[in-house]
Amino acid sequence: MMIAHASIPADDPKLTAAVLAEILGGEAIRFPPGGPDAFMAWSGDGKIELEVVRRGRRISYKEAEGVWEMNNPEERASEVHLAICVDRPESEIIAIAKRAGWPARHCDRGGGIFSLVEVWVDGAFMIEFLDPKQTQVYLERVTVANYKRMLQMAPA
Repeated sequence: MMIAHASIPADDPKLTAAVLAEILGGEAIRFPPGGPDAFMAWSGDGKIELEVVRRGRRISYKEAEGVWEMNNPEERASEVHLAICVDRPESEIIAIAKRAGWPARHCDRGGGIFSLVEVWVDGAFMIEFLDPKQTQVYLERVTVANYKRMLQMAPA
C-alpha cells in the first residue's frame, strides 16, 4: 500500500512546489484542479506527488464530488503534517529550506526513538523529512508492535 498524494497549503504554490521538488529530486508542474496558481511537486522517481494549493483553499463536500474553494487564508496553522522519506542528506534538506526562507531544523522524536528534519513551509506548515539514515532507523523502530509495547508501558 501507499499514499498516492497529499495536498498542502502555501503562500506561493509555484515557489513552494519548486522548493519541494528540489528536495524530492524531481520537478514541479501546474495543478489546475487546485486553482489557477496551484502546482504539484513530484519526486524524481515519480512515487511522491504533493499538490500545493494557495493557503485558504479547502476541499468542501459537494453533491457530485469535493470542490476546491477559498476559506480563510489568515488561518496559517494546520492540524495536518506529513513525514516524507527522501534520498537527500539532512544537511542538504536544511540548506534548501533555508534558501527558500523557511525554518528548518534537526529534531529527535520520542526522546531519541528516531530523528528527522522539520521543514516549515512559509513558517506555517510542517513537513518532516527523513534522510536515508533516519529512514532506516524509523522503519526499524516505528512499528505497530513497538507502539503497542509502548502503550502497554505507558501510565493510564
